[in-house]
Amino acid sequence: MRVMSEEAKISRRKFIAGTVAATIAGIVVGAGGTYAAFAGARAPEKTVTTTVTKTVTTTVTAASPTITPTGAIPSGPIKLGVITIFTGPGAMLFDPGFKALEIEVEKINAQGGILGRKIELVVKDSGGKPDVCVDHFKRLVTEEKVDYITVGATSAEACAIAPVVEESNVLTIIQEGTATKLFEEVDTSPKYVFRIANYDALDAISHAIAIHQAWPDAKKFAVIGADYVWGHDEWNIITTVLKKLVPDMEIVAEAWPPLFSTDYSAHISKVLAAKPDVVELCLWGGDLVTCIKQGTGYGLFKQCRVSSVTGGEYVWGVGMECPDGILCSTRYYFLYPPWDRWHINKEFNEEFHRRYPDVHGGYPGFNCNSAYTVIHALKLAIEKAYTMTGRWPETEEIIATMENLMIPTPGGYRYFRKEDHQMLGYAISGFTKVSAEYGFAILDPVWAVPPEEMAPPPGKKWKEWVESW
Repeated sequence: MRVMSEEAKISRRKFIAGTVAATIAGIVVGAGGTYAAFAGARAPEKTVTTTVTKTVTTTVTAASPTITPTGAIPSGPIKLGVITIFTGPGAMLFDPGFKALEIEVEKINAQGGILGRKIELVVKDSGGKPDVCVDHFKRLVTEEKVDYITVGATSAEACAIAPVVEESNVLTIIQEGTATKLFEEVDTSPKYVFRIANYDALDAISHAIAIHQAWPDAKKFAVIGADYVWGHDEWNIITTVLKKLVPDMEIVAEAWPPLFSTDYSAHISKVLAAKPDVVELCLWGGDLVTCIKQGTGYGLFKQCRVSSVTGGEYVWGVGMECPDGILCSTRYYFLYPPWDRWHINKEFNEEFHRRYPDVHGGYPGFNCNSAYTVIHALKLAIEKAYTMTGRWPETEEIIATMENLMIPTPGGYRYFRKEDHQMLGYAISGFTKVSAEYGFAILDPVWAVPPEEMAPPPGKKWKEWVESW
């Protein structure tokens, strides 16, 4: 896999000024900063028990040094409530993330837990339904008496649960739930709610930047997008950014198949007839995989340049039939940072592949990176607060240490903004290239869009910010 050189990347402001043109380069560069690695010692076998899966016993590798507590520590385990999706269409996205969470909890417990306290997962399946998610949250707080909660949520679930969280005084870390309006409209001054993943506006803004980097001459754009809120929102943000970068851009066709469609032929024919320079696929999961397969038969990828705001997460599902040259973006990519430059990513991928070779193509997706980040952010925040208080910290003290907290993750360093509790990290883009080694298309070359290029300042809505460019 090649990494785009720093010289090949073009800033948003340079795009607007029109001073340079993008060049895709194949020079491998190291990820900047200091690299953290897992400790090499093997740990004894440990067990993690959840309420929905059988007990798992496995040999694990220590992930980080353990702090030896000297102050007052409760004797019981840490009860971490987990609400995620195991049934319904969302399961394919969230189940791998839960598997990654289990892996990391086992590693931490194998080292003795957090300040000597083992982590006990209390797991609930929301099925992707907001009312069920809220009900599970209330039961975890009142009946299960959990200490903290993490939610692998859809956008609708995140927006439904946030107000309830703020009334509960229970620290809750949302892994996905990437609706832009979560912190722009629903919970504008969060105290107990944190979110890990880059949210939808960041996905679309970074993807639009990548489109212009890749094809600076493109002026005519079309979309095949899922006909519901997310699909329309992503296209709206992408085109808003493109209009700033390409003032004379033109939308020549829009096709909106229903979510979970199985036949895209009419939509593909519609956009091909408009002869666009670029076709954006605002689809995800099986919808995207199906559209790519059918588009190949219609010559879509020979007649047009094609991009996908979610493609980096799902193109593995197309297998060896995937066309080369699709511009794909994602929140985390399993090959970035390069394994030889970022040991955390290498260890994370190798462990996931060893345990789950048939899940998600055998390699972790962005939900998995979010799950890793949740448990390690919580662990680090508790330990930092402990060093300052000399005892097991109160929830408010953990929150105070979590604000502005930066941690190394498989996808590189990520940090929470104090002002809105949004975590920020790189967005990844690259071109598909079929790989015999992996048995599916990987992204090669690949490059990263940094947070400062795609994230509105705290308190500023994305549209106001983009319009100010």
